[in-house]
Amino acid sequence: MPAQTLEPVRTWPDTVPEPTRTLGWDVLSWTSRWLLQPDGPDAGTPWRFTDEQVRIVLRWFEIDDAGNFTRRQGTIRRLKGWGKDPFLAALCAVEFVGPCRFGGWREDGTPIAVPHPAPWVQVCAVSKDQTRNTMRLFPGMFSPKLIAEYGIDLGKEIIYSSGGGVIEAVTSSPRALEGGRLPLHLRGDERDPSLDLF
Repeated sequence: MPAQTLEPVRTWPDTVPEPTRTLGWDVLSWTSRWLLQPDGPDAGTPWRFTDEQVRIVLRWFEIDDAGNFTRRQGTIRRLKGWGKDPFLAALCAVEFVGPCRFGGWREDGTPIAVPHPAPWVQVCAVSKDQTRNTMRLFPGMFSPKLIAEYGIDLGKEIIYSSGGGVIEAVTSSPRALEGGRLPLHLRGDERDPSLDLF
């Protein structure tokens, strides 16, 4: 009996939004300028997303005609070794000090991405050990020029920027955490990392 070829299960079309309907191009430009590969053989070189990650970024930052995000939650499910922690750490960095919110239109019809006015990013997990997978990436991922430009104070469980931004490691259910103005939740375990945008 001949082997059967299986097609991948896709829950999302393998396409990207039009350039006029995503903040993702500004995000990609910013990450390549300010972030570094945090570890591995390319540690210290400029940050680069894989082709699949680029498509995810462009879709994650998709906006409608009014500049509102078209989705508020997403889940990344990939095999071990895909780079989920570095990928999500890069998105946390963007939410922390990078261009991540709609700020108007350029003359060519493409959107302008601007920083969040009051960024507060939480890396959530059941235990502190699980948050360390992501939190330990930031010192190697943040370039010296990023740290200087944004006045970043790197801590083990809380990172501050001079503009009032915060990245913190927390344990608990994100739904049980106090506070209502949180723009980004990164929840993770080995099986099901998730990103919520508020």
